[in-house]
Amino acid sequence: MLAVYIALMVCTMTPVIALQAGADTSVLVWLVFALVIVKAVLLVDHFMEMRKAPAGWRFAAQAWAPVVVAGLAVFHWLS
Repeated sequence: MLAVYIALMVCTMTPVIALQAGADTSVLVWLVFALVIVKAVLLVDHFMEMRKAPAGWRFAAQAWAPVVVAGLAVFHWLS
């Protein structure tokens, strides 16, 4: 469980560190999009305890993040 907390903290700190290092904003946007999916998978599996759930339920719980990120990515890409 400690590893999950550390992974979530690293996912939260990475864009901030990248911003302070001078990363381009478009790189930061895509980095945040990717990290949202990683964080969602970790949250569903460990904090919602869906690791042992039936595959359909687990997929349904994890599918919202990529769908939302894909929608936001399309909106960002078009604007």
